[in-house]
Amino acid sequence: ACKARIGVIRLTGGLNDKMWKATVLLTLLSLSVTFELGRARKQWSVFRNMFKRIRCSTPSRGDPGQPLFLTPYIESGRLEEGRQLSLVGPLHGVNVKSYSGYLTVNKTHNSNLFFWFFPAEVQPEDAPVLLWLQGGPGGSSMFGLFVEHGPYVVDKNLRLYKRKFPWTSKFSMLYIDNPVGTGFSFTDDTGYAVNQDDVGRDLYSALIQFFQLFPDYQKNDFYITGESYAGKYVPAIGYYIHIHSSKAKVKINFKGVAIGDGFCDPEMILGGYARFLYQIGLVDEKQREYVQQQTDLGVIYIQQKKWMKAFEIFDTLLNGDETSSSYTQNVTGCSNYMNFLQCQEPADQEYFGAFLSLSEVRKAIHVGNLTFHDGSTVEKHLLEDVMKTVKPWLAVIMDNYRVLLYSGQLDIIVAAPLTERFLPTVPWSKVEEYKSAERLIWRIHPHDKEVAGYVRQAGEFYQIIQVYAPVKAAQATTVEFYEQFEERLIKTPRKDIILVIGDLNLKVGAASTHKVVMGNNGLDLQNERKKVFS
Repeated sequence: ACKARIGVIRLTGGLNDKMWKATVLLTLLSLSVTFELGRARKQWSVFRNMFKRIRCSTPSRGDPGQPLFLTPYIESGRLEEGRQLSLVGPLHGVNVKSYSGYLTVNKTHNSNLFFWFFPAEVQPEDAPVLLWLQGGPGGSSMFGLFVEHGPYVVDKNLRLYKRKFPWTSKFSMLYIDNPVGTGFSFTDDTGYAVNQDDVGRDLYSALIQFFQLFPDYQKNDFYITGESYAGKYVPAIGYYIHIHSSKAKVKINFKGVAIGDGFCDPEMILGGYARFLYQIGLVDEKQREYVQQQTDLGVIYIQQKKWMKAFEIFDTLLNGDETSSSYTQNVTGCSNYMNFLQCQEPADQEYFGAFLSLSEVRKAIHVGNLTFHDGSTVEKHLLEDVMKTVKPWLAVIMDNYRVLLYSGQLDIIVAAPLTERFLPTVPWSKVEEYKSAERLIWRIHPHDKEVAGYVRQAGEFYQIIQVYAPVKAAQATTVEFYEQFEERLIKTPRKDIILVIGDLNLKVGAASTHKVVMGNNGLDLQNERKKVFS
């Protein structure tokens, strides 16, 4: 739904509009913080103007094969047969070992979630498993796979390339089209999710089946991550795992979550728009007054639990899903709510849609001629839920697991100041410690003049605001730097890496006595004795 990408800049096509964005690596440890950070980004949306409807529902000429439903193999104990059938077939260009298919999460409503799983390319037997959830509501996680951090990149000619440094280089990635009805996932009309309880329940069913089908990964650390409207999905499934873990027959080794520009608490976020839009120069005094009047009314509706009235105000002002365009788009002339320095969304974010319509691709990933949904129906069923908070669930997760919330300095729809408005109201045990926590400046190296970002920490909770880092004219140098940076990351022992965040990559690793900070100017490793490793 809302923006902030996680990870390291992708370099498959040379320098692009995202190259300037800062990259950061942060360990979620209980050690004292001695660093600071950076970032910015742009993505599909949670809402229509922020979420391009990717259409690839009609297979091209040729045989698209048949969809593969794996639940019968799991229930009958034919696990090896199911795994072998789910192996993704050859793709023209490059091939990375992966598995895909459908997991039935509700037989009554014929609800099926599509997944695409990539074991880590290095030591998959003990690499953490990372679940990626796109926002929307209704955004396909295939966007994250092809545009952000998966092993594949598609160009405008529908040619497939290997991403130079994907998350899968060291971590197992599980992409799920969520909720049912999103992307390749589907359901009967009666099966659509109408709230986050439905989302959590269906995802939990899929995860249990996944770890039954792939039991070798069950013991591995498991992290849930996502961005935008997934700021509601991530707490929903995290909380569901938490409350069911003690009695579950199939245990999930749940360790933590990371949320980028998450739409977690609409009430506090909505109330901050007028001031923020005015301060960055997107509205004038009269327009600010109008936005403030409308958002004040929206907050009242939320407090009165008049969810649709609150959504209508949000949609008319900013979202623009149920209207031809939003008020903000009309007065600014821009549709990109992920980066206020970039008015329109990059075209290369849509190439993968046409790629997924190719019959040979559909056959390889076992979806057959099933429709790739644009997300609009999913969103319509969740309209009553959009303006509800997930703070109580987030609080439980913050009290029991590692949590990272990060914001991009250039984001609009869930801007850093809006996240700062809601975090002090999360009812977790260390909220007072968070309120009084010193905000530290992060520079990649102590003597750097450029600031990469800002960090606050309380226990195992980290909040990051990533700072815009312009490339200026030094493009060749910048490309060379990112290649060196990502190569160095790959060679870093996994135990020394907990989370990498930034524009296009996120990596999760096991606990470590090291603090690791990476950014667009270098790498800084500090152990408990503060010794810097080069």
